[in-house]
Amino acid sequence: MFECTGSNLSRNPELTGRLTSMKIEVQSKKLIKPSAPTPNHSRMLNISGIDELQPTLYSGFLFYYRANGENQEDDIFRRLRLLEESLSETLTIFYPLAGRYVEEELYIDCNDQGVEFVHAKVNGQLDQLLRGEFDPDLLGRLSEFQMGAAGNPLVVVQVNVFECGGLVISLRSFHKVGDLSAMATFMKSWVTVCRSGTHELASPYFELSTLFPVKGSGVNLTPPLLAGVKLTMNRFLFSGAAISRLKLAGPKNMRISRVEAVSALLCKVFVTMDRAKHGRLRPLLVCQNMNLRGTVNLPIPTNAFGNFITKVVTRHTMPQSGPDFEELVKMIHDMFANAKTRYATIADTESCMDMVKDSAREYAERVKSDEVNVVNFSSWCGFPLYDIDFGWGKPELVSNVCQPARRIILLDSKTEGGIDAWIILSQEEKVLLVQDPDIVAFAS
Repeated sequence: MFECTGSNLSRNPELTGRLTSMKIEVQSKKLIKPSAPTPNHSRMLNISGIDELQPTLYSGFLFYYRANGENQEDDIFRRLRLLEESLSETLTIFYPLAGRYVEEELYIDCNDQGVEFVHAKVNGQLDQLLRGEFDPDLLGRLSEFQMGAAGNPLVVVQVNVFECGGLVISLRSFHKVGDLSAMATFMKSWVTVCRSGTHELASPYFELSTLFPVKGSGVNLTPPLLAGVKLTMNRFLFSGAAISRLKLAGPKNMRISRVEAVSALLCKVFVTMDRAKHGRLRPLLVCQNMNLRGTVNLPIPTNAFGNFITKVVTRHTMPQSGPDFEELVKMIHDMFANAKTRYATIADTESCMDMVKDSAREYAERVKSDEVNVVNFSSWCGFPLYDIDFGWGKPELVSNVCQPARRIILLDSKTEGGIDAWIILSQEEKVLLVQDPDIVAFAS
């Protein structure tokens, strides 16, 4: 088992105490089924070879909505009913999500059993959470779900209602069903149905398995899990101005992205922490998921639903002088540029699948070593998560859920040009992280 606790650069003991004492009481739990039955000819959906590589974990995000002054009790129940009804209508189009995964046969039984929908009541104010410490133990209870049992729902939604009328809506999804791009498409479709109905929606393409059939790779992209370690989840905001300063400190005559600049700084911080922990400079292994949509020159439908991602990995031996920011920026920039060039030259789906499997195999082998400092990134930047508006306004904040793995999630922040870095790591490393001069200088 793992335990998550929270951290901010500065702690407010009074707020922290109120947050940890918040009670979350489940009011109801039900299965939401598609509003129309799935046709018999669509009842079985094979997973793709890329789906097969994904970990048997649930990933997800939380959307935080402030009260708008109209949230009387009857309005809350109206919203809950609207969410349930629109989810049911959306599942008619995204019908595999209402099914169940048959692990032995590697397919989804599209049996319309439904998505789990939980309504919970929180005895606190949403502002206490937004202005106080982000306690991931509390965040975990806002998206609580017992994973691992056979026959589990593939998607779990939890609507948390605060005393002020504010809402936190969480969504967890089984990774073998779809990547972030797929689930962001689902969320965008759900809010569209909630506001205006299904007439604006186009049916997704669910047949990636015909392009990338399962061939039994024997590889799994599960990140190194930390058992028996007290983990922390920490949020750091890199403003647009801070990222501009980072770019200026990078290599001259190189056009670098916001993600590359922030990733390089965090790699520098993680190298410093690793040296303090181990007493020496270990080689750095940077791992990042890369979306293949728009990268490969193959006839893949733009509305393809499922996993269409690859893992990119680069290894860097640290000089004795320590980590150099410019060098780390160049390393990460080249990692992405080289991967994009390789995938852009692919001529057929079989070659693409082979390359994705080779990348997965390289990742699985390299992260096994105890002699490297592994830094796992996932960038959600560029996905319009702050546009998830069910009809009562855009979210005040979007976050990921805590998982038992040392990793960094990058999201576009609500402020123009900024990036939120959500960092999961051990309690021991957190002490070093919050004191790092680069974190203090560039993150708020």
